[in-house]
Parts: sequence; structure tokens; C-alpha cells
Amino acid sequence: MPTGTSSGRCPVLRVRTIYASGAGEAARYYAGYAGYLDPENSHEVPGLWAGRQADGLRLSGPVSQQQLKDLLSGLDPTTGTRLGDPFRDKVTKHGKLIRAVAGYDATFSAPKSVSLWWGLTGDEGVLDAHNLAVQAALTHLETYGCTTRVWHSGRRQFPDAAGFTMALFQQSTSREDDPQLHTHAVISSKVIAPDGRWMALDGHYAKKTQQAVGRLYQSVLRAELTHRYGVVWGPVVKGQAEIDGVPDELLEVFSKRAAQVEALREVLTEAFLEREGRDPTRREAAAIEREAAVDSRRAKSGLPVAEAQTRWIDEAQALGWDGDRLARTITGRPQPERTQPTVDDILDTVTAKSSTWRRADLLAAICDHTPPGPEWNGTDWARAVEHATDKVQDLHRDLDPDIVGPTRADGRSVWMDPMVKHLTHDRVLAQEERILTYVLDAQDHPASPSATVDVTGLDPLQADVARAVAGSERVVLVVGPAGAGKTTTLAAAGLDLHRQRRTV
Repeated sequence: MPTGTSSGRCPVLRVRTIYASGAGEAARYYAGYAGYLDPENSHEVPGLWAGRQADGLRLSGPVSQQQLKDLLSGLDPTTGTRLGDPFRDKVTKHGKLIRAVAGYDATFSAPKSVSLWWGLTGDEGVLDAHNLAVQAALTHLETYGCTTRVWHSGRRQFPDAAGFTMALFQQSTSREDDPQLHTHAVISSKVIAPDGRWMALDGHYAKKTQQAVGRLYQSVLRAELTHRYGVVWGPVVKGQAEIDGVPDELLEVFSKRAAQVEALREVLTEAFLEREGRDPTRREAAAIEREAAVDSRRAKSGLPVAEAQTRWIDEAQALGWDGDRLARTITGRPQPERTQPTVDDILDTVTAKSSTWRRADLLAAICDHTPPGPEWNGTDWARAVEHATDKVQDLHRDLDPDIVGPTRADGRSVWMDPMVKHLTHDRVLAQEERILTYVLDAQDHPASPSATVDVTGLDPLQADVARAVAGSERVVLVVGPAGAGKTTTLAAAGLDLHRQRRTV
């Protein structure tokens, strides 16, 4: 039986900015598509209010299009009262337009195998597991990412706000009408500061830790589905795993949207190579992928979910599959032995990217490396993962200065920017000390550039760098922008070092 594997078809979480100038359009997309005004012909279920601040605004139950438009326009959806300062776009002295931010769309997408399972069976338990995982991730986001920025005594503080006002919209299809279970959490940028004023949400946590929060969603989803149904999972790749036993042919036939994005990504990458003469950097590759996703997207067809499910069943049957066969294949499986990660495993993961990190980085590593057993339901697993993150954090060095005064939910002073990396480890500090000692000792040895480097094809600066690297200096720092020829330069130095019979 082929095993479904994660292919990065959907990001584990994507957080997009919603601008106030597009409040009406956003409200039409989310609430209008949910069919609030025409539930009998609804394409999706109506959205629901959520968040601690939604309770404070007396918002509960279904979300109407007008309510959402009011909220994204900076108004109380119940009374129409303005919440704090009005949204205003600004133009800098250099002529740059800065658009007012009305909120954020945090979109949680289930793995394709989970969406396909639900799409072919309509099993409400699968949907419940998705919703539970979304709630766990949003609870984390509201706990650690609901902060604002205020001025106090001439300095900026980053205190916790009272909570989010959110509208949750569950959707079932991709833009190609394939099964794609996902939830849009529309989070208002209006929050209440500790002094009672309506202020702007500091959205940096949601934007910069979306990979970690998305991994929490995926981990809790795996826990709940394993607990309820006894499924087994394939390898975790970029935070996401597919259910073991779902055939690749099914995953491929119901991934038309991913195929479109991938095809355009390849075209754009080839164009980049031809234009720049080099491979794109990691950041450039991510930008190309985003461009491919945007340029290849089309408006949703508006096909009702019931009609889409009929089409899915027909497509699966053409391959010899139906919901019953799929459910029998993937549920009630013997559970494999699970190896739990050590603290060193988590440390290896975070230190591979940086010498300092945040709590969210530890959370992401724990979610990726810790497989939930069937004895854990999703709710308990979410608590366990957060608790484990706290315990691992306690073993690290905190680089924040000692500041007496109020703290946030993350335990840090309100004077500290929550996005500043503040954790490290004795192992990292010891490595830094060895490097500094090595560099200082190297200064006692005079530099002697190599005179035998073949500098054919190198410009004068590249030639100087190649000679220095292949010379006797123990430490040589090479800095240059992308496309400056660093790879070519170091290749020339490497050839010379080989000729000198020195280890490279």
C-alpha cells in the first residue's frame, strides 16, 4: 500500500494582513461566502464569534456580513460606536503609503489526507478534531500574541491586551473545488490596553511565529485523530504529516490547486535563473512561491459543499476507492513504538538555525519531534506540549535584563519587545567562547595571502578574497551580497588549498 507523505501542499498556518480600506470586500468574502443571508443554499457553514474580547462586546453566535464589516472598519458591531482612533492610511515624507491595518486572517489548513478523509466520509469526528486543534492554536495565540504598544514615561511598553475579537469561518474546498478543510480566523486589530483604551494589536507575534502556531495546530490534530480513530502518521515534514495508508494516487488527484502553484513556481524559478544567473536564496524562493500562489489563484466557484462531495465521491470511485474503504484502511491501526525526544534533540533543532531563540521556537521543535500516543486526546495534548515547552525553557539561559515591574503572560517584562529573541544555552555560550578565543589567538600570527591562487576570471576584489582564504590566516570573514561571486571565489581558493595539500 502506498503511503501518503507530506509534500508541503498547504502551509501549516498562513497569516495575512487585512487592511481597513478593504473592509467591505473582506466581509463579503468571509461572511458572504458562508451564506449567512441564504443558509439553505450555503456554500459553507456560517462564521462564529470567538475570543475573550468578543464576549466583552456581547458578540456570540453567527457572524453577519454587516457585523464583520463594522468590526473591520473599527466599529463596535453591536452599537456602531467607534473603537478608539479611526483607521487612517498615512503617507510618509518619502511618499510611501502605509495602509491602516484592520486585522489579520490566520488560516489553519488540515493535511490533504485529513481533508480527503472528511470529504469522502462526512465524518463529523474528523471535523471536530480540526476545530479542536484550531481552538488550541488560537488559545496559544491569544495568550502569547495578544499584546499592544503604549508609551509610558517616554518609553515604549508591550503589555498584554484584554483579548481578541475573532470571527471564525470554516471552509471545506480549495479554489479548484477539491476537499481542503481549513478555518479562517479573522482577528480584529482593535484591542483593549490595560488602561482601558482601545489600541492597535501588535501583530508581530502572529506574523513571525505562524510556523510555530501552525505546528501546534498540526500536533494537536494528530493527537486527537490518533486518540479517536487509531490512525498512524507518516513523517513530519515542515510541521505537517499525512495519514499513513492514504494512497498517493488519491492525494494527487485531489491536489489540483497544488499542482497549479507548483507548475507556475517552476516557470518563475527558471525565469529567475535566466535573469540572475544563480539559484534564488531561501527568502527569494519563498517570495517566488508566494507569487506563484497569488498569480495562479482564481475566484472560488461557489459550488455548494454537497455538490462538491458528490463530485469527490465520483472521482475517488474512478480510482477504486470510497469513504468506507478509506476509513477501514486508515483507522484502528496497530500503533508503532514512539521515541520521545530528549532536551538535547530540541536544542539541536533550535541551534541549527540561530544562537538565540524564543519560546515559540522551542514549541515548534517539540511539536515536530514529539509524537502523541493514542492515550492523549487533543485537549490534554495541547496542555502537555505547552507544559513541556515551559519546562525546556527553564533549562535555558534568559538574556533579558532583570527589570522589576509588571510582566506579560510570557513571563517577560512589559518593557521588553516580545519578538526579541532572549533564550540561549550554556552549550552555545561555550561555543562562542571557543570561537572568540580562536579568533584572538589568530591575531598573534601575521597574515600571509597565498601567491599561487589561479585568479583567472576573478575581479580584483574577488582575487584578494581568494588569496586571503587560501593563505595562512586562521580566520577570514567574507561578506558579500547575493550574486557577488562568493561561490566562484571560494571555489578558486579551495582548488589552491587542495594543491597545497591542506584539508578543506
